[in-house]
Amino acid sequence: MTIKPIFRFIILAGILAMGWPTFSQETSDAKLVLTNCQVINCAGSPIQRNMTVVITGNKITSIRKGAYPRSRQKDAVSVVDLNGAYVLPGFWNVHMHLSALLPDPNHILDNETLPSAVLRSSLNAMDGLRHGFTAIRSVGERDYLDVDLRDAFDKGFFMGPRIFASGEPVSPTGGHRGDIPTGADGVAEIRKSVRTRIQKGVNLIKIMGVEMLQDELEAALETAHSVGLRVASHSREPETYRSVKSGVDSIEHGYGVKDETIKLMAEKGTFYVPTIICNLSDQDIKERDQRLAQLGYCKDEKVTRGRTLIARADLRSKEHAEHQRKALVKAVNVGVKVCIGSDSTPVGEIGVLEIEQFVLSGVSEMDALIAATRNGADLCGVLDRLGTVEEGKLADLVVVAGNPLDNISNIRKVKMVIKDGVPVDLRQPTAPANYWDYYFSGTAYRRGYLGDAEKAAGFSRGLTDPPE
Repeated sequence: MTIKPIFRFIILAGILAMGWPTFSQETSDAKLVLTNCQVINCAGSPIQRNMTVVITGNKITSIRKGAYPRSRQKDAVSVVDLNGAYVLPGFWNVHMHLSALLPDPNHILDNETLPSAVLRSSLNAMDGLRHGFTAIRSVGERDYLDVDLRDAFDKGFFMGPRIFASGEPVSPTGGHRGDIPTGADGVAEIRKSVRTRIQKGVNLIKIMGVEMLQDELEAALETAHSVGLRVASHSREPETYRSVKSGVDSIEHGYGVKDETIKLMAEKGTFYVPTIICNLSDQDIKERDQRLAQLGYCKDEKVTRGRTLIARADLRSKEHAEHQRKALVKAVNVGVKVCIGSDSTPVGEIGVLEIEQFVLSGVSEMDALIAATRNGADLCGVLDRLGTVEEGKLADLVVVAGNPLDNISNIRKVKMVIKDGVPVDLRQPTAPANYWDYYFSGTAYRRGYLGDAEKAAGFSRGLTDPPE
């Protein structure tokens, strides 16, 4: 059997990060029973209390009220008493660039090799899984490494989240992503660019619709839709309205989105991934950090400094931030299917911040959880198998110790993560460094984020809104 070179790097990353592989139990008859738990199914029902969830192989086969009978416990049954913890669907982060670093104070991205990017992306994805993110939608990635990571995880080489991959985005020459090796101009080149990605095995097409002409946009949509692939568009007004009207499946960011566009999105069933965490003002960041400190989530210095550093790399004016928050709430209120997407890395911590920020922006806790679960699965076309806690669905679950409907930050109290019926090892990899050291290491870490790292993050821009 021949293994692609990139797979060798991926397998190495998994062994180093997580220990020896854990394979899918898809054909197994073994049962995992979660008893004495509360279920938040994110399918529209209220909390189901004092429940027992039975997982057979990789599927949820029973959800029943009451404790699991001791008389039914056999050697092939593993029973976990959750002591009243809350069972939810696994979280989805549907706007992610696994190899991205913003900011990059240590200049890791400068001439980074593909093996290095694969290793970082693997660690990032697996860190996200330990935070409860059992699925990731990648919307623009170098060298199609997200496609290869997806395949490595799916084949069971090591434990990682489900990945829905777009590969490299489709962009006109000189478009938003200036690092794309070749732009695509005109209808013929756009069609070829989309078909190339289809040939590479992507799950969706990501376009930089903000710079496309109308005929180019229509060509991208027609080509992707002809083979059943959905199209995600990096967008801002007035192009957002045009994209929604033309049939784009999801709007990413939606900078400056207008009320008429939000209404049209609801009418056409267009998904909205607002990446609200990347649209915060200085005051928003201060208030968020103060809240987390009061809740006791500032004990790890690197995490605390890191999430602030990342937020300030995307610093926005007060007016811009307020508009985006209000647009999010309007979208939810009129029935737009909104989804959680952090854009910034790492997948786990920044993804959790995005869920929290939905609530801080005025979205209810339940709607924020649905955005993080059901809507993500729906966006990726797998709601029949994933996204809710229901009998017959695949067992991608997260168990948290506190009720997130009382306080959304209880999603941080992760007690257990199950992916495809298999419990995930929540311990950090045994290593002298962790993912945050890509931001804080050597000189940059010793100086802290008020020195060179701060300048590298773009703080000198001040309270301005950079080009999107």
